[in-house]
Amino acid sequence: MGCIIIDDKLLDDIKLNNTDRVVFGVIKALSNNKGYCFATNEYIGSRAKVSKSTVSNTIGKLKRNNYIKSETIDYQRRIYIIDEDINKLSG
Repeated sequence: MGCIIIDDKLLDDIKLNNTDRVVFGVIKALSNNKGYCFATNEYIGSRAKVSKSTVSNTIGKLKRNNYIKSETIDYQRRIYIIDEDINKLSG
């Protein structure tokens, strides 16, 4: 992984802290190939330099604020980025 991109809407959201933004960026970067991220909290934490429990709390916060959604398929968690611009086009 070379770089992460953090959208302006995350930078402007006062409900999020910098750790939330970095974790989101890691998830987004890991989602580029398949359209979702299947990494464990431990792996995401190692990339973001935070603990596994911090990743768990951050994922919950990002879900509550509608930045990501997740589902489990065949015992594998998939984390999807919620892109409002794409949803507007398809809605």
